[in-house]
Amino acid sequence: MRESVAIIERLHATAHLLNNAIGLNCVIVGPEKEIALEMPPNHIGSCFCKRLEELTGETEDLDHFYARCDYSARGTESGSYAVYHCPYGLANIIIPAFDGNQFVAALQIGPIRTSEPDQLLLNQGLLLQGVNGEKIETINKFLDQLPNGNISYLMSIAKLANSLITDKDLVFKSLSMETDIDNAKVDLELSDDIVCSIQEYIVANFTNNDMSLDMVAKHVYVHPSYISRIFSQQFNTPFRTYINGLRVNLASELLDTTDKSIGDICHEVGFSDHSYFNRVFKSIRGLTPSEYRNRPRDRRS
Repeated sequence: MRESVAIIERLHATAHLLNNAIGLNCVIVGPEKEIALEMPPNHIGSCFCKRLEELTGETEDLDHFYARCDYSARGTESGSYAVYHCPYGLANIIIPAFDGNQFVAALQIGPIRTSEPDQLLLNQGLLLQGVNGEKIETINKFLDQLPNGNISYLMSIAKLANSLITDKDLVFKSLSMETDIDNAKVDLELSDDIVCSIQEYIVANFTNNDMSLDMVAKHVYVHPSYISRIFSQQFNTPFRTYINGLRVNLASELLDTTDKSIGDICHEVGFSDHSYFNRVFKSIRGLTPSEYRNRPRDRRS
């Protein structure tokens, strides 16, 4: 019994972490098909199925939602998980939790889009059901807000969630059912793949003057606040400071090795404002770009 309670606590903690840090909807369903937790609250009532019900006038039941857990309940051991596609093509991750061979509950994560909204709606033939014009626009906006990821992303999230639920050696620091779960932290080794993807993307795109947390978050399919947390915990520096450091390094190289104007270099490395470029450059190098270029040759490194 005590182990079952510990499992439920890990399910709750994992659901809160995935929802707050990565922006994924989570539901915990018990063995009798009871809803033990919704993150965010009551999101099932406004799910894609129910939105279609409002648009088409046809009643949509949630039997398929609970059918996912029937799969989980038939499992014979912990450590199994599945990616499920609902009747409308949205992906959901199912993580069953067991106490020995006894099914305790299942964590459902999603929905997650694996295709563009227009394609998803086209596949469902909504135009043939009389859903068009403003109605199509309404459902498109809803789908646009859903997280989007390929199968690799889905499996990464599934593995992460499964590890948090089943690995007793993983510890949620400062976490209990009574404390502020928003402060929960887990072993950042679980995020190594995401960190590498973030670094590779930034190195390839830091000269884009539109570079932002949102831009990076969309590339790796996580919430912007999670990107910010990674920078604070892994790099010990804010996101913007990291980007500006890369830009100033490149600007320094261009000032030393080319005759390009400072204005051209400013824009080439990703700054859109010349005066801001000067301030950032001086804060890092101790000299303005002009002073840096004109410094004595024996001071150049």
